[in-house]
Amino acid sequence: MNAGPKFRTPYRTTGADLAAALGMKTRAKQTVAFVCSRHGGGMPTRTTVLVDGEYYEVLDGTYRALLAGWTPTELELEPVNPADDFTADQFEG
Repeated sequence: MNAGPKFRTPYRTTGADLAAALGMKTRAKQTVAFVCSRHGGGMPTRTTVLVDGEYYEVLDGTYRALLAGWTPTELELEPVNPADDFTADQFEG
């Protein structure tokens, strides 16, 4: 016996898809400001960003995660003081 053709509906969503969509954790609303990037020295690009009043030095992947809403706490980032990088001690002859 030959059954009729199967029709596809636009509402073809599984319960797992719905559960995944509803269970997604909303990301934090935070301000991520680009400060500067450092290139060279055989190291990957390091970007200094300002997130809600704290400075962090991060790699590109971490910077994208911050822009996507991950918090510095979730990414286990430690704040840095950008003024420490430009002290007079480092530039002595």
